[in-house]
Amino acid sequence: MSKDRMRWPKGKTCAVMISVNLEAEYFAKMYYPDEDIDLASGEVAALGWECMTFGLPKILNALDAHGIKATFFILAAVADKYPEAVKEIASKGHEIGCHGYYHENLALLSLEDQRSVLKKAKDRLEEVCGKEVKGFRMPEGEMTEGTLKIVKDLGFNYSSSLSDDDVPYLREESQIIELPIHWELYDLPYFVYTWDPQIPQGQCRSANANDVLENWKIELEGALKYGTLFNLQLDPQATGEQGRIFILEELLDLIVQNEDIWMATGEEIADYFENSQKNH
Repeated sequence: MSKDRMRWPKGKTCAVMISVNLEAEYFAKMYYPDEDIDLASGEVAALGWECMTFGLPKILNALDAHGIKATFFILAAVADKYPEAVKEIASKGHEIGCHGYYHENLALLSLEDQRSVLKKAKDRLEEVCGKEVKGFRMPEGEMTEGTLKIVKDLGFNYSSSLSDDDVPYLREESQIIELPIHWELYDLPYFVYTWDPQIPQGQCRSANANDVLENWKIELEGALKYGTLFNLQLDPQATGEQGRIFILEELLDLIVQNEDIWMATGEEIADYFENSQKNH
């Protein structure tokens, strides 16, 4: 692939987007979709509190120390339960994106119900953070092309949900801009672990933190070589742990020191892509 496939602004070689999926205890929905998380007790409930009390501040501090604005894809249920945390994120200048309401598997809902859920989630996030929400990332699970048409109709400018490319592109069916993601650049699959309920079932993690950092460094080298989008997904209860935050800190050191990297939020990347398409 040639770098000419995507020309980044100001002669930059690649783009880096730091995104944070803020799910607190509701992350368990991806493993136990029928569980009522609001009634959960034990480890899952404790993880939500630890995520917001310890993990999130570490992520925010690392971003602040490097002068980086990230994109936070937040569940509206998190905004309901932890509104002050969401307000703080917005006050620091980070972008707020929508991650659904209760971590729904959207493909299991009718189009009418999907529209209702996503509109309610977008409205609630905008009410809490005081900013227009432009970005959407589907909760873990599945969605359909109809989902993305609804996302576009509701006023979202872009999605960051699919793994079918390594640069931004326009989905012709829905006319939504897609900022692709990839599993190897997502911390939760490497690190998530709870005993009750079992996540993952079989209890075969966690990964070695140094190995994960090395994976991400190699992916960053690849983005620089081929001119692609390095779209990192973080969860505060994974990389925000005290023994893992160094992964993000070391990676951000490399990013801010490299003048060939365009560091941007999802909204900035989508706007740049949209404008570049109009000028062709």
